[in-house]
Amino acid sequence: MTTPALQVDGLTVTYPNGHRGAVDVRFDVHEGESVALVGESGCGKTTTLRGIQGLLPARTQIAGSIRVAGIDLLELPPRERHLLTARKLGYVSQDPYGAYDPLRTVGHHVREPLLIQGKRPDPAELARQLADVGIPAPATRITQHPHQWSGGMLQRATIVAGTQLSPLVTLADEPTSALDADLADNVLTTLHDRSRALLFVTHDLALAAQHADRVLVMHEGRIIEHGTSAVVLRQPRHEQTRLLLAAGIRAPRAAREPVRTPIVATASQITKTYRTGKGHQTAVRPSDLTIHAGEIVGVVGPSGSGKSTLLRLVSGMEAPDAGALTWNGQASPRPAPGTVMPISQDPVTSLDPRWPLWRSITEPLTVTARLTKAARIQRAQDALEQVGIGHLDPTARPRQLSVGQAQRVAIARALIARPAMIVADEPTASLDVRTAQAMMSLLRELADRHGVAQFIVSHDVALLGTVADRLLRMDDGQLRADEGAPSRARPDAADQVSAHPDVEGPTRTDPRPHAEAGSDLGQPGAEWRPEAGWSSDSEWRPEPDTVAPDPDTTSQPRFPGQEPM
Repeated sequence: MTTPALQVDGLTVTYPNGHRGAVDVRFDVHEGESVALVGESGCGKTTTLRGIQGLLPARTQIAGSIRVAGIDLLELPPRERHLLTARKLGYVSQDPYGAYDPLRTVGHHVREPLLIQGKRPDPAELARQLADVGIPAPATRITQHPHQWSGGMLQRATIVAGTQLSPLVTLADEPTSALDADLADNVLTTLHDRSRALLFVTHDLALAAQHADRVLVMHEGRIIEHGTSAVVLRQPRHEQTRLLLAAGIRAPRAAREPVRTPIVATASQITKTYRTGKGHQTAVRPSDLTIHAGEIVGVVGPSGSGKSTLLRLVSGMEAPDAGALTWNGQASPRPAPGTVMPISQDPVTSLDPRWPLWRSITEPLTVTARLTKAARIQRAQDALEQVGIGHLDPTARPRQLSVGQAQRVAIARALIARPAMIVADEPTASLDVRTAQAMMSLLRELADRHGVAQFIVSHDVALLGTVADRLLRMDDGQLRADEGAPSRARPDAADQVSAHPDVEGPTRTDPRPHAEAGSDLGQPGAEWRPEAGWSSDSEWRPEPDTVAPDPDTTSQPRFPGQEPM
């Protein structure tokens, strides 16, 4: 039997605070094989990959063995381990912006692995590799800086950089989380072709079914189930696996009558063009948009099509070059403070690394009120409970969170402000299917019960279609109505393995999505309760379950300076 390219045996990771991110993890990856590691956000997937790569924080304790080509990395001196991992392991980070130095060009990062090994990069070859992963005009774009690229484009460049040296094993942490469905398939195929062996983390079970030879399911730091894709995804043995599969089945939202609530925001013929080193790039062509209170408007389209730029214009974070914007009927350079709250595509960098979570979450409340530290910590704890991560310490720092947890913290910060409109850029890209569905349900209930308008950009057409009143599409900066029904962007995991008729299908239990253990979200009969409401002192306060909502009462968004209605 050949030696595995990667063999992990009894890996246990204990962080300085005593939390065990991985417990007795055991698996192997052979050359020519693709293995998917799936599970809930915060279950230990990223910890496992970082432990293999040697990227865990200082003073973290690691036990067990990690063998690459038969050599135990944990027994090597630091310098020898670094040299071996540089040659044998490729790494694709989940956070593309955090992986890049903002002062250096994208080209510098793509060339860096070759330069470290003393090799001279071929500009034409680098451009070809970037073109293979869908980067337009790569010879020009490679001279730009990370902030000039979309998150999806930057992630594709990271894949090219991580596989430059044809490593024995490529470790990829959510390599397609910021990509649309078609591009995700293409990029993962390219990643597989460029890798001698591949271990990738994903929350997309359909991608795992299509691209993985074997699937490992992780829960609370342990591998709870493993096997071939067909067996694990069609005949799951563990309840947690069945819940993940059930959450991936999404029905599009039924058609609704046109919204007749007050208009919260309008855009008329807005455009945006950026100056580049060798010319101009039009990100948004003349576009019109109207968003009503209580309405969720979704925008889909390929990565780099201008979706995020349009969102920044509508939110007032950037000014358009031409056209007009109004908020609550008033034309102004930007909306009043607290009127529009953002949820960023990059949740980690959207949180100040120096601030504890309670300070970031409650910052919007300080616009109109003075609160004591104790009161802010309590409000932050309540907000964390509402998004299913009440077990987190509100005094923790962002670096102590997984990317999925950071995204839910960002959502909690947006909800606590009671805004008239929320603008969300890929709000569920970093979440597993169960938590993503719970978060979308939370946003839908917020729109229905409290009239909060929402403008959501996402590549996940299937998930967005479950909550959106309208779907719009952007292509090359042009906004138009989506001609397709808000259905699944591609087959779900069960469909992807239907080509294996010899395997029994899963025995389904409760099909409702669930959140993490200990949270209020997703528990049977205890999803985000529609009867809960805003209290008069600006605190989100769940009401007792016995209180029924008044069907004749519709809450309206409150703008800064207005009394609660």
